[in-house]
Amino acid sequence: MSGRDVRAALLAVPVPDELEAQRRAWRVVSAAHAGREPLPRRARGLRPLVALAVLAAVVAAALSPPGRAVGDWIRDRVAGEENAEPALVRLPAAGRLLVVSERGPWIVRRDGSKRFLGNYEDASFSPSGSFVVVTGGRRVVAVEPDGDPRWTVTRPAPVADARWAPSGFRVAYRAGDTLRVVVADGEGDRLLADAVAPVPPAWRPGAARNVLAYAEADGRVRVVDVDTRAQLFRTPRARSLRRLLWTADGLLVVLTETELRLHGRRGGLLEGATIRAEPGHELLDAAVVGGGDVVYADFQAEARQTALVRASCFGDGPCRRIGPRRVFEGAGHLQDLVFSPDGRWLLAGWPEADQLLFLRSPGVQKVVAVDDVRREFDPGRPPSGPFPRLAGWCCSER
Repeated sequence: MSGRDVRAALLAVPVPDELEAQRRAWRVVSAAHAGREPLPRRARGLRPLVALAVLAAVVAAALSPPGRAVGDWIRDRVAGEENAEPALVRLPAAGRLLVVSERGPWIVRRDGSKRFLGNYEDASFSPSGSFVVVTGGRRVVAVEPDGDPRWTVTRPAPVADARWAPSGFRVAYRAGDTLRVVVADGEGDRLLADAVAPVPPAWRPGAARNVLAYAEADGRVRVVDVDTRAQLFRTPRARSLRRLLWTADGLLVVLTETELRLHGRRGGLLEGATIRAEPGHELLDAAVVGGGDVVYADFQAEARQTALVRASCFGDGPCRRIGPRRVFEGAGHLQDLVFSPDGRWLLAGWPEADQLLFLRSPGVQKVVAVDDVRREFDPGRPPSGPFPRLAGWCCSER
């Protein structure tokens, strides 16, 4: 007898008092549905409605014999933009998008054509987009946009978070709990720091000096001149570091689980430029755009909803007093925030909806949603795996 036959036989076995249990459950669900409070329909809301999804789950649980995998029947996709595009056939702005799926990284061109780079775990563009630095296992590899390797570095410990300097002449990466730097031709690999945290390093904008910020294991952020090894500054400790970013004018943005901090050029916290999450909220991600604005994803756990919030002039000018404003809300998590090269579009991943969201900035003047993202970057497999990560939106076409 096959496994399928055994499963069918088990599901056919009646459960004691099953019919009466179905009737009791149906009476409870019907009464709850009849007494619900009608809500106005939102332009951007749940799809299908969360209430109906919960109702379906309860009914399915009541009508299913024990052991039936109700979770396999109900998908997590309970949110999303209506009228979404069925596939990613075009980017709304110039440049190339870097997407890392479970299979590996892909480059997406403006016309929607895609190139798979290989079986790697992470990827990042070079400054001009002429190359991509990828990591997999114990190898750091520089590849052409068509996937052809140019050079590789191998380390004894697993590597991650390789990032190319704006000058084009250095690549920093983590190897185990150390931080290393290699010349951008694959030569001169050397140790820069020990005891670093699992947070990607971030190069300061500008090609004049190779200045790098990285997180230490104790929660401090150290900023160094990579070539001279001189320490420029070191921040106070922070808990639950998530991301390091730089503004265009060289101010350091530190994202933690509960705070978004702005540090001046000498490392001090700028007065009035710290954003704190409310109790029960969590900051998922952030992205910086020219002009000193920052957009961050604020997740409210109880409501299981994320708001994208834009803080204008998040810099050292007087206009930073302008309060943050919400520009989009959606059920579930909104993450991997990336701006287009011209700063006019904000891109976010929406795992629960299996969508990509392109939001026209600075206010959300237009929303372009793309559906079926998991299948788009993992063709041939069912859309049930991890949601792809957005790793960069760079430059014009080569």
